[in-house]
Amino acid sequence: MKAENTHKTPRKNAVGGRDIIALLGAATYTWRSAGKTTEFVWRDKDLAAALFCSRAEDIPHTEAEYTERLCGDALSARDQALASLSWNGAKFQIDYQIRTFDGRNIWVEERALRIDGDGKQPSHIIGVISNIQTRKIQEEQAGYHASFDSLTGLWNKNRIAEGLNHMLATAQRYDRQASYVVLSITNITDINSTYGYEAGDRLVKAVADRLKSCVRTPDICGRVSGRTFGIGLTDCGPQEMQNIAGRILETVVGTPYSSPHGDLYAKFSIGGSALSQKATSAADAMQQAATALAHSCLKDGSFIAYNRNLPDLKPRQNKADLTRDDIVGALNDRRITLAYQPIVHADTRDTHHFECLLRLRRDDGELASAAEFIMAAERLECVHLLDRRALEIARETLMNFPSIKIALNVSAATVKCAETAQDYIGALKSLGPACQRVNVEMTETVALDDPAMAGQFSMEVRALGCHFSIDDFGAGHTTFRNLMAIEADEIKIDGSFIRDLSLTPHKQVFVRMMVDLAQTFSVKTVAEMVGSREDADLLTRLGVDYLQGFMFGLPAPSPQVSLTGRHREAKRA
Repeated sequence: MKAENTHKTPRKNAVGGRDIIALLGAATYTWRSAGKTTEFVWRDKDLAAALFCSRAEDIPHTEAEYTERLCGDALSARDQALASLSWNGAKFQIDYQIRTFDGRNIWVEERALRIDGDGKQPSHIIGVISNIQTRKIQEEQAGYHASFDSLTGLWNKNRIAEGLNHMLATAQRYDRQASYVVLSITNITDINSTYGYEAGDRLVKAVADRLKSCVRTPDICGRVSGRTFGIGLTDCGPQEMQNIAGRILETVVGTPYSSPHGDLYAKFSIGGSALSQKATSAADAMQQAATALAHSCLKDGSFIAYNRNLPDLKPRQNKADLTRDDIVGALNDRRITLAYQPIVHADTRDTHHFECLLRLRRDDGELASAAEFIMAAERLECVHLLDRRALEIARETLMNFPSIKIALNVSAATVKCAETAQDYIGALKSLGPACQRVNVEMTETVALDDPAMAGQFSMEVRALGCHFSIDDFGAGHTTFRNLMAIEADEIKIDGSFIRDLSLTPHKQVFVRMMVDLAQTFSVKTVAEMVGSREDADLLTRLGVDYLQGFMFGLPAPSPQVSLTGRHREAKRA
């Protein structure tokens, strides 16, 4: 009779206990205390070496050597855990950080079981130490996404609601005022369909960055939907809410947004609600502000404050997209016009020249800013016609105002096409001596895309007697080497570096650096979006040559030359 073989042959590819522990990034140990020495005996030195990112001979072999790898408050936390093993069978589980031999700090989880000891002092412990760095990162990310918007870094809708409830409770308890303002990008759908969702995301993030610069602590700011931002304002009543809303609009609308496709023009609507007067919860505040926002859309973006007489509305859809026929029709009907914004000397605040900004008068008489039709014109490949029309109107302006100087923006489409570029330069040449009163502005994005092309265009423009400027300087990555190759006479420092300059030291360093380098190459500087007297005075001290902003004059249908210098500034203050 054959003896039965009780030993089974292991299956191929069977996973053993060591494999499982290795997959977990773990190492098991036996801890023994013998007199003054406490030993770590690792069951598998290779797994321990993998945990510590070391050679097998370098892994800790004593308690003292192991504690040298602990980070921060891990030592005291682990000492308390060891002290809790006061009877046989006692266990602990603890998370802490260790420093690996390659210099990284990683999170580990230690689980231990007391096997034996003398009274409350353990002498024999077994345990397992696992690498949980990935899990900790995932937990941190989950915690972050529970409160923050991943694209902008602002609070998300849930966190804003929590903040509003706290703000409302504080206002009611201490008899204070508070307000909630919502801002929406109304043409984000057009941008997504024209340039792709990446461009839309880039715009949303850029708007968020501008909002961060105008939100003070303890006010709160977040992204409450794909296109909409919410701003909670403490100690802010209805009138102050309206003033702040105006400043927010000026911040986000002041200059176009740079992108690889050229400048993007964003359109906005804005509404708000006084929390302490009308809202009883964050949900109420959000609903009331949404109602006000819908009415703002009907008023072409003007700020609307919620009141109980406002009917509930769904936000209206944007006006029908402009077609090529719409734009060409506006050109033929002479409904394309210019608005003129002064650019002043930094020292005297007298007007130096005017920037010419495109406007389109719709069939119903409404005046549309460039933000509302430039992107459509680019998409429909007729923006070069607008450049030419602007130049035609500028000719008339130069004739009617023989003492002024003007600045004209030229689009990427005009510059990049040899035929349209030569047509534009030919039209400039026809101005004759008046060319000396014209400054042609090209955005940094266009110059960055093809410095050689930009340099050729600049050379031909300057040969006619015109000046040449790089607009939105600093928004991209143009070097001063490229600037010299383009032979620009002037740079316009991007408004993102100018807003709240007096309150932002790192912006001051950057502006000072740009001004110093520009002066080295005899290039003039213009600061865009100057919003306060403090910023204007600081820019003057830093050596900026010219200033531009609403405080020096709003865009007007014709050049306003009657009011000059500090008198204008005082009148607007």
